[in-house]
Amino acid sequence: MRDNLSEKPFSNVTPFWQRLPQFFLYPMQQQLIWRPVFYALLSSGLWLLGRSGEDDGFSPVILIVAVLVGIGLSIDLMRQAFRILEQTSLGNLRHADFDEPDDMHKMTPYKLYFAMLVQGIFIAIMADIHPFLGLLGSAVVNLMLPASIMVLGHTHSFSDAINPFNVFKMIKACGWPYLALWAFGFILSQCAPITAMLFLGKVPITLLIGLSVFACAYFTLVGFNLMGYTMYQYHQEIGYSPDRNFDVNALAGSRQNRPLSDDEILAQQIGALVRDGDIGLAMEMVWEELRYDQFNAQLSSHYAKLLMLKGDKSKQLEYAPRHLFALARSGKGGRIGDSWRQARLLDPEFKIDNPDHVLEIAAAAASVREHQIALEIVSGFHKRAARHKDVPAVLVLAGKLLSDHLRQDARALSLFNHVIAQWPSNPAAGEAQQYKNVIERLTQDAGQT
Repeated sequence: MRDNLSEKPFSNVTPFWQRLPQFFLYPMQQQLIWRPVFYALLSSGLWLLGRSGEDDGFSPVILIVAVLVGIGLSIDLMRQAFRILEQTSLGNLRHADFDEPDDMHKMTPYKLYFAMLVQGIFIAIMADIHPFLGLLGSAVVNLMLPASIMVLGHTHSFSDAINPFNVFKMIKACGWPYLALWAFGFILSQCAPITAMLFLGKVPITLLIGLSVFACAYFTLVGFNLMGYTMYQYHQEIGYSPDRNFDVNALAGSRQNRPLSDDEILAQQIGALVRDGDIGLAMEMVWEELRYDQFNAQLSSHYAKLLMLKGDKSKQLEYAPRHLFALARSGKGGRIGDSWRQARLLDPEFKIDNPDHVLEIAAAAASVREHQIALEIVSGFHKRAARHKDVPAVLVLAGKLLSDHLRQDARALSLFNHVIAQWPSNPAAGEAQQYKNVIERLTQDAGQT
């Protein structure tokens, strides 16, 4: 990492607490997921190989081999974890964007283990003085652990990682959100034991061992990705400039080097995943974003296009009503026509399934001169949802479209008269009466001439 503050900092980095789903999906990349899978298979294989005799004993030789292999796997996992932490802190959110590997983290796992040993000795000394001091020391060390790991990943220095001044400097750089980071880290550290407890006694011991090892490796990668992203979020406060700021990339150069918006960043991430053939992962990423911003038209459009790429027609039809409503709610009525026509190509009888959304979608389509589409959207609504509160307004909208744009005044008058007769106290009846009066006056004027 470069300790260089001369570059312009960017403040539009999405906070880590708003990206939690992405951290859990991160190890699913094919360049990363093979490690937890390999660790799990190897552990289960050693267990099967080590069992001997009818008394379910375990081969001493295989036990020694298993311990040595476990140490080796732990070191390998930590090297990969620190590489993820560093690359994420530099703005590389996908493994495909990583810099060329080097030997920078070759000794980092040993430094971490020694740092934890020093912390353990500190706790033991404090406990020897007084049990309460031991508990206090343990709490302080536990709270400092994520910051110690981030310092070690940033400086690669054992002495810096155990230096309280440097550790608290890292905590200060993050501010109060560090407590949220620590809480998430603590939860992640409990995920593997909880996974093992959930399946204890329900699956064979061989499978349980593999599952536990997989969970441990998987959630370790999640945690280090989270810490790396937190460092990226606070890189200016920490005191370094990312080598590749994902808020500013190659496209920014053609746009006067302005920072890209969150939607543009996500679009590029999706495009990269699609090019790599990871449409499923791209869909999961967008769907998680939609959970927090369900009416975001750009996100909804991404998801609809990914469904088209996947070729799942039933899912396209299932999602189409929600997409149309997102477009209407976000003021993107110009896209409703194409989306409606696409759905009708898949199913000529396609309708909006939620009656609460029909009027808003139709009105949005009408506002951008998609008059025929608006009529198709409201067609038959008064029969499908006869008791719905929007029926009068929908009929008036249909009448206005018929009269103003299709010159079908007779049909429009029929709808207006129906609204006036059936819902005389409804505000829509007043609008219907006004339109009726205009049509009748124009008809009389035309007759007189």
